[in-house]
Amino acid sequence: MSFNKKDHHIDSEIRPRFKLVTDLSEEEVFDRLKKFTLEDKTVVGKKVLDQFYLDIPDYNDRTYWSPELRVTIEKDEYDFPGKTLIRVLVGPRSNVWMLFVFIYSFLSLFSVFGGMYGLSQLNLGISTPWIWCFPITLMVIIGVWVIAKIGQSTSRDQTLHLVSVLYHAVGLDDVERVES
Repeated sequence: MSFNKKDHHIDSEIRPRFKLVTDLSEEEVFDRLKKFTLEDKTVVGKKVLDQFYLDIPDYNDRTYWSPELRVTIEKDEYDFPGKTLIRVLVGPRSNVWMLFVFIYSFLSLFSVFGGMYGLSQLNLGISTPWIWCFPITLMVIIGVWVIAKIGQSTSRDQTLHLVSVLYHAVGLDDVERVES
């Protein structure tokens, strides 16, 4: 489920992203998104500063793995002068994302320090089970990554729905996808 490039075969993406370009102004894009999300009850939209969040409502099949689209809208003066750039980041809600960041950080630190302790004990000629920190935490990290990919694939339909809502809200004829 790759959104990064027009080639949709990259499975290693954790938080896919893509860019759109439109001739509409920033305010027009925000207005269209807000109007569309008020009319469509399958999504919830919220504007925070220069970003717009598209989410699945609580009462409508929202799960732990439900995605969130963070839409950043800005005038692009360099690559596309006179046009508005829409950057989209697809990912889990912030609490899910922070949980995985914490798990990866904890496991990485445990692997490094436990492994260093085990290697130093091994260099001194002392037999220690700490040497197993490297392979065990590597397997657990791979397991956590697999769980994250399973969660990402279970939310695939909701992700495609949110992307479709974005395209229809801005207007299919008014937007063009560009390479990242």
